[in-house]
Amino acid sequence: MATKITAPFFATAACKAYKEDKESSRVIWNLTVPLCEVPQGLPLDPNARLANENRRTVKSMLTTLAQKPEEFIFYNNGILIVADSIQVKGHGAGGGFDVELLLVSPEEGQEDNFIGNGIVNGGHTYTAITKARSHYDKLKSKGSKPKLNPQTGKADYSELENASVQIFVLVNISQEEISNISRYRNTSESVEEFSLKNLAGDWDIIEEYLPAGCKPYVAFREGENKQFDVTDLVRRLACINNKLYPWRGSDGSPKNPSATCSAYGTLIKNWKKEDFSEIVPLLKDVLYIEECLRDEYDRQKGLSKLNGVEKKTYQFITGKQFNHTLPITFVFPILAAFRVFIKDGKWERPVEKLWDEMGNTLLNNLLTAYRNEGRGNPAAFGRSASTWSNLLLVPMLKLTE
Repeated sequence: MATKITAPFFATAACKAYKEDKESSRVIWNLTVPLCEVPQGLPLDPNARLANENRRTVKSMLTTLAQKPEEFIFYNNGILIVADSIQVKGHGAGGGFDVELLLVSPEEGQEDNFIGNGIVNGGHTYTAITKARSHYDKLKSKGSKPKLNPQTGKADYSELENASVQIFVLVNISQEEISNISRYRNTSESVEEFSLKNLAGDWDIIEEYLPAGCKPYVAFREGENKQFDVTDLVRRLACINNKLYPWRGSDGSPKNPSATCSAYGTLIKNWKKEDFSEIVPLLKDVLYIEECLRDEYDRQKGLSKLNGVEKKTYQFITGKQFNHTLPITFVFPILAAFRVFIKDGKWERPVEKLWDEMGNTLLNNLLTAYRNEGRGNPAAFGRSASTWSNLLLVPMLKLTE
């Protein structure tokens, strides 16, 4: 069941900037709102990314609000909100308008594709406003002893009541339209592709099969401030994806997933659920193999002498820590070799047995090739077709046993 949120506030100006004649009757309202009247606690559910107060844009906005608040409305693009409904009542001779928005937000764990209402674009503006308001409220509280800014001669944020912001409100917008509006509106400042795909529900299947212990470490949209994001999972799943990268192609030669190292942006952009549906249930097994692999690397003597390897603690997606930070080209080609034993989305032998039979051999073969052919360049080593193809000989030999 969805949650309804009422957001009342005052606007100095309001106009119905656009009304559609079609049956859907989509409407756009344009409001000028004093910063201190902007409602607090507005949801960011429809936004492609979470706002990050450490972004340079937020810091720049805060500087304006602290020192030149009256200029903010001219410098800022404003906030775009999708609402279920809007009521606007004029004050008459007194001027201004009373505005009330009704926002419908999905409850946590809601299973359908309901995105909800809220801020579609301008999340960083809203974050800056919220932070500036907290400074302003502290200044206005009893007993505060504000420091004066040597440039302005006034306390920062002390004149925040002089700042206003443009708020645009869209009404009668379908859920599908919300996703598209957020996608296109957020492309002015580059939004990561994985955030946009999260908004469209593309990562649902990965979230379903991601082990619970991994979820605190994996972000599915920008701003979650986690060490990994869903891109890291897709790259590992692509390593074992015979549909995209068959270990034995139509001409008998393999199609190697070297893009997981060098062109994974394209991999994310071209993501389709149907290409990964058989493989995603094996996600926990891929992470298990990589844990075993990183454990074995930690046992190798002189490993940190190799170019690209650091004797530095590395926390993996599962939360487990290892003693070495490795180039990803030391990992992905080995993961990809295991795809020889995947057929119709299932392992032909238990994954634990496969690791015991092949893990050490694959690792030693990779390190030997790196020392002999890699020339100390992990990136070039990962781009080399022989890096991937030669490792396939190990599981292919096992397959015939």
